[in-house]
Amino acid sequence: MADDLELDEPGLTAEQAATRLGIKKATLYAYVSRGVVSRRLSMDGRSSLFDEDEIDALRQRSRRVASGELSTVISSGVSTVSDDSLLYGRTDVATLVGADVDFEAVADRLWGTTGDWFLGLDIIDRVHRVQSGFPDSTPPLDRLRASVAVASATDELRHDRSAAGVGAAGRRMIGAMVDGLPLRTTPQPSHRLADRLWERLTVDEPDPERLRCVNAAMVVLADHGLASSTYAARVAASTRADPYATVTAGLGALGGPLHGAASRRVHRLLERAATEGVASSVGELLARAEQLPGTGHSVYRLRDPRDGLLWPLIAAAWADDPRLDVVRELRMLLTDRATGVLNIDLSIGSLTWLADTDARAGEVLFAVARTAGWLAHTLEEYEEEPLRFRARARPRRSAPRD
Repeated sequence: MADDLELDEPGLTAEQAATRLGIKKATLYAYVSRGVVSRRLSMDGRSSLFDEDEIDALRQRSRRVASGELSTVISSGVSTVSDDSLLYGRTDVATLVGADVDFEAVADRLWGTTGDWFLGLDIIDRVHRVQSGFPDSTPPLDRLRASVAVASATDELRHDRSAAGVGAAGRRMIGAMVDGLPLRTTPQPSHRLADRLWERLTVDEPDPERLRCVNAAMVVLADHGLASSTYAARVAASTRADPYATVTAGLGALGGPLHGAASRRVHRLLERAATEGVASSVGELLARAEQLPGTGHSVYRLRDPRDGLLWPLIAAAWADDPRLDVVRELRMLLTDRATGVLNIDLSIGSLTWLADTDARAGEVLFAVARTAGWLAHTLEEYEEEPLRFRARARPRRSAPRD
C-alpha cells in the first residue's frame, strides 16, 4: 500500500506511526477520524504522514508509564491486542466466540497441533488421591498447581519440546486441572471442558446458554499478549524448562491480586450491591479512594473487546434472573464514573456471581484458559536463543547509617 512506502520528507508513515503506538493501522485511522491525531498528505498526494512529536506525545499519554517500569519488547505471533480486536494469529476472537468454537479447538489452534483431549482415569485418580488430604478451604489455585505437579510427575515424556509434545502435555495438564477440582453437582455425559468445569464451580444445573458463557470466557482468556504471567512463562521457557514448569511459572505470577484474581473484587462488589445498593457500595470504594473493580487497563484506552464479546452472552443467558438488573446498574454507574474502560474482569466477576460460584472461580477460569496461551508462548520461546532474558542490576544507594 502507498502508506507503507518509505518517504524522504519529514514525518512518520502510517506503518511507522501505528508501530510506535503499538496499534493496528485501522486503529490509527480511527484515531484520525475522531480527531485524536492529525495527518497530512505527502508530496506524492497518496501517502499519509504523521507528525513524530504528536505521535510520541499520544504514546506517552496512552501508556502512562509508571516510575521505575521495566520495558521489554518481544516479537510474538501468538496474539495481537488492540482496542479494535483481539486476534489469535490472524483470527479475530470475535469469530471464534460467534461460532461457539470449543476452547479445546482454540487451544489446539494456538499450539498448531491436534490430539485426544480425553484424560485417562489413572491420572484423575492420582490427582484425587493427592488432593484428598487437602482441607476443604484449600484455595482453588493451589489445587490447580497440585494437579499440574501430578500430571508432570507421571509424564515420562515431559521434556519433549516439540509442538506435538507440548500439545500433548497441555491437554494432559489442562484435563488434570479441571477434573482435579471437586465436583459440586451431578456430572453429565459430556467431554467438553467448559461443561466439566461448570460442574466443579457451581451447584446450579447446567444450561446450554450458560455453558456457552463459560466456554466463551475461556476462549477470550486463552491469550492476551505479553501479560505478566505470560512473560514469566517465557522466561522459564528460555531456560528450556519443560512445559509443565513453564505453566507453573505462569501460575505463580497469575496468583497476584492485580492479575488473575482481579475478578474476585467484582464478584464481592456485586454481593454487597445486591443487599446495600449499587450506588452505596461503589460510594464506599470511592470514599476509600480505591480503584473501581472491573475498570481500567494498561493497554486498552477505548474499550476492552473481550468484555464486549462476553457481556452480551451473559445478559442473554441470565435474562430472566432479577439479579441481572444489579449487574446492569453497576455497569451503567461504572461507565459514568470510572476513568478507565470496562474490562474483562467485570464480565468474569459478573459471570461467577450470577452462576452462584465461589468468588475465586474467576481465577480458575483464568488459569485454565491462559494455560493454552502460556504453552503457545512456550513453543515460540523454544525457537529463540536460550537464556536470552538477563536483566542487569544497578547497585541501589543504601540509606545513610546513623
